[in-house]
Amino acid sequence: MNRLALAAIVLWGATIAAAGYLFVYGYTTTEPDGRQAVGLNDQEREHVLGEMRGLLQAVGEITAALVHDDMAQIAKAASAVGLVATQSESPALMAKLPLDFKQMGLRVHAGFDEMATAASAGASAQKIAGLLADQLAICVGCHASYKFAR
Repeated sequence: MNRLALAAIVLWGATIAAAGYLFVYGYTTTEPDGRQAVGLNDQEREHVLGEMRGLLQAVGEITAALVHDDMAQIAKAASAVGLVATQSESPALMAKLPLDFKQMGLRVHAGFDEMATAASAGASAQKIAGLLADQLAICVGCHASYKFAR
């Protein structure tokens, strides 16, 4: 095997290893408080924070609808932030996020889809409240684990 082919194979392997590392760990550093700081540019940071505000708004709408036992409104609010909300995510942004962060995000969006389905099927307010509590537990875990570096 000539040196050029060997160099190409080594470079290819290093590229694959670096991409795998970034997919799992993202662009993170450990902060003094133990949380992982995810390095995003200002536009990416605002995008993710905007998505989080949308999730919080949905939680507020769902909570208000629970008071009135309005399952149609719960389904509407929950489905708006379900997995459909993830379809336009930037691959560059996703590469910067650590795997656990991405997994929690997908669980949250899938959980809102589950809540929308349950509300549409006529689930009890207690069932919906339990699903909402599960969602909030994921949110609290994420915020306890991560922050965005500037």
